[in-house]
Amino acid sequence: MADLKAFTMGANVVTSYKNKKFCAMTCAWAMMCDYDKLMMLLGNQSDTGRQIKKGDIIGVSALSKGQATIAKHFGDNHSLSFPKFNQHYLEKKGDTYVVKGAKTKMICEVLDVLHLPGIEKDNLLYLQVIKADVDEKKEFLDAKDLSEE
Repeated sequence: MADLKAFTMGANVVTSYKNKKFCAMTCAWAMMCDYDKLMMLLGNQSDTGRQIKKGDIIGVSALSKGQATIAKHFGDNHSLSFPKFNQHYLEKKGDTYVVKGAKTKMICEVLDVLHLPGIEKDNLLYLQVIKADVDEKKEFLDAKDLSEE
């Protein structure tokens, strides 16, 4: 089963800014579950996942081809041990941040944080998309592209 490639895994940056603390991470485990609803799985080791709570407004950026460096910047270290806020990569949208040049930039409300059997220590976010900007000319960055760039 290790070779199963049932669908494309992307590179999505999740940002949270609250209590004067900026957290961000790259997440490959994301999916649409309705036209305006998303689910994302953030591991229990993630500072970002531990900071996000039901009712929060967060940024979700589905990265574009050519943004592997950005995916690695937000994915290589934990937020509270490494200064991830980078004004060159980010733009402010409402009360949160999204990645400049991303294929899709979304502002989302956290409807729930689920802890399911088997992943009970991880944070499964159930999100309502409030606003989304999509650049139809760009292609999504695929997780396999991270090793190629």
